[in-house]
Amino acid sequence: MHLSITLVRHGNTDANNEHWIQGQLDTELNKTGLDQAKRCGHRLKDEQYQHIYCSDLKRCQQTAEGIRSYQPNVSIEYDADLRERDCGELSGQPLKCLHTESSRQKISVEELIIANGGESVIKFGERVVKAYERIMKDAQEKGYERIVIVTHGGPLRQLSTYWIENDYKVSKDIHVRSIAHGNTAITTINNGLIVEFNSTSHLGKKYVAAPPTV
Repeated sequence: MHLSITLVRHGNTDANNEHWIQGQLDTELNKTGLDQAKRCGHRLKDEQYQHIYCSDLKRCQQTAEGIRSYQPNVSIEYDADLRERDCGELSGQPLKCLHTESSRQKISVEELIIANGGESVIKFGERVVKAYERIMKDAQEKGYERIVIVTHGGPLRQLSTYWIENDYKVSKDIHVRSIAHGNTAITTINNGLIVEFNSTSHLGKKYVAAPPTV
């Protein structure tokens, strides 16, 4: 059965620009992010999706609404397993504190996150991959042929590693790497073939740099 999956990172937030840790804090898109979501929706307007699986955090919900503004009849469900990595009590802190505080305590960044009640990178990766595999199975069982997954930078980085490790086929001139995805970046997988990866062509030259994944 044919299954086309479009994965989208949420639009820009103030936390992205100000470089502080969002984690699972329920931040919203800023004016730029809302514009990016509309541009993303316009780019995808002819795709005729049947269903959207979306992180339940607001920044992803708002991004999904940008897509649905052009396809109002597409159904949507919210999934907490698509959330960003939980950074515990470090959420809301400047990104640089991950390095300054871990250096001060003479521990790794990973140990610092766990010590502050956050997810280990192993548990985070397992959560994301299980959600992805569950979504693929659900879509196939329900007969969907075209779906969207709206999620965060961290999960997309984890999934990029998963695709590489599982030898997903890649179209010519597409290079899949475990990197930060841009705001509203689009990745498309058709029957296990990656035909687009981290594409932000809908944003033009206005939005260039990929912000931090947390």
